[in-house]
Amino acid sequence: MNRLLAALGVLAAVIVTVTTGFWFNTDTADTVNSLLLESMSHARRGEREEAAVFLERARNEWEDHMQMMLMFVSHGKLDQIEQTINAACSYLDSDEMALCLAECSTARLLIRNFANVEYPTLNNIF
Repeated sequence: MNRLLAALGVLAAVIVTVTTGFWFNTDTADTVNSLLLESMSHARRGEREEAAVFLERARNEWEDHMQMMLMFVSHGKLDQIEQTINAACSYLDSDEMALCLAECSTARLLIRNFANVEYPTLNNIF
């Protein structure tokens, strides 16, 4: 009976950990994605300062939550997204709006793909 209870306890801990990781990763991805979208809309209108504020918030949000996400996801995916956001910031600082928008679009696609991989579908499991 003790073994059964221990197994159920381990199962409950695994379920809680997986659910927490899923919620945390998808919530962070959605937040950063919306901040990037807002930054892109300001950049398209030529509002460089406002675009920089939202892009910086997106970068800070990603960096703040990256350590926690690393417990659930490989470094490669997260580092690629971080590098893309940093490149967008660099292009915005040098007033290269077209390149900044391209990097933001790339980051949004990478984040959307990252969030989709988190959902427990048969395609993602196998």
